[in-house]
Amino acid sequence: MKTRVVIALVAVVLGFVIDLLIDAGVFYQVRDINVRQCRKIPGVSGAEDIAPLREGGALVSSMDRHAGPPGALYFVREGQAPLRLPGDYPADFFPHGIDVWQQGGETWVYVVSHRVRGDRIDVFRFERAALRLVYQPGMSRHVGRNINDISVIDRSRWLMTRDHAGAGLAGRIEDYLRLPFSGVLLVDENGVHPLLDGLHFANGIYFDRRLARFYVAETTRGAVSSWAWRPGGGNPVMLGRIDGLRGVDNIMPDGGRLLVAAHPQLLKLAGYEEDARARAPSLVWRLVPGPNGEMERAQMLYQSHGQALAAISVAAPLDGQVMMGSVFDDGLLTCWGL
Repeated sequence: MKTRVVIALVAVVLGFVIDLLIDAGVFYQVRDINVRQCRKIPGVSGAEDIAPLREGGALVSSMDRHAGPPGALYFVREGQAPLRLPGDYPADFFPHGIDVWQQGGETWVYVVSHRVRGDRIDVFRFERAALRLVYQPGMSRHVGRNINDISVIDRSRWLMTRDHAGAGLAGRIEDYLRLPFSGVLLVDENGVHPLLDGLHFANGIYFDRRLARFYVAETTRGAVSSWAWRPGGGNPVMLGRIDGLRGVDNIMPDGGRLLVAAHPQLLKLAGYEEDARARAPSLVWRLVPGPNGEMERAQMLYQSHGQALAAISVAAPLDGQVMMGSVFDDGLLTCWGL
């Protein structure tokens, strides 16, 4: 009897480990797709996120994560070299996720900053004519820990993802056991409020104001889900979820579609984080939501072994092309005909 129990336990553990390795992409075969339709743009390190602007161009969140802070924001436009924006940056600036709010000719920039004493949303006013940033300490605020991405509802309300409940070793355990301890937070004038929980490494988020719907990426589940939710309304209602996307990261709108960057081999991503000489493959999806919010189709738009740009974390439409950035690598990638 004891022997059978031991065999059964070993079989369960072995099955779990194999399933974990499959999800981590250990057995996944990367093949290059559309790599010849792209060119490298130097001059930006660790471009984790990109925020396109209505008038053209985009803002890029940048920090060299192998060399360390400080970070900065860049202005990019097709045909021009990336420009590091001057401005009164806060003393501790560790930029990660980014979004913008544009209204009445003004542009407000919201940046997730991973400070030592806790995460903060640092807010800037972008002066396009002068190409500079003006820090807004009165609008900036502390938001706890483990904040990953932000999607702005309006000037004073935002959605954010919290990717882990714990930090350090506890966070690693969440990843390896694929525990659903992350979620979505709502920030308004009254504070920070839980909006949605039970997610697996909540990462990128995008709120569609017109449709009153948000999309969230779950990295360790390899899924993107859509939720009906109206600010000031009740709890979010899930409309659909698509799995099998492998290590999804940031989500960007592309007309009525979505661009989703992904990491098809998560263990190689972890290795690249520790060693800049390593490379991690990159993957970009185009998702087509249906009229009721369900995901109708997923198209693999780009994939590479990381030779041009490793560990791509964001893909955004820009001036008729697709611009890609990486959380750990140097440079940007622009691709056409996708």
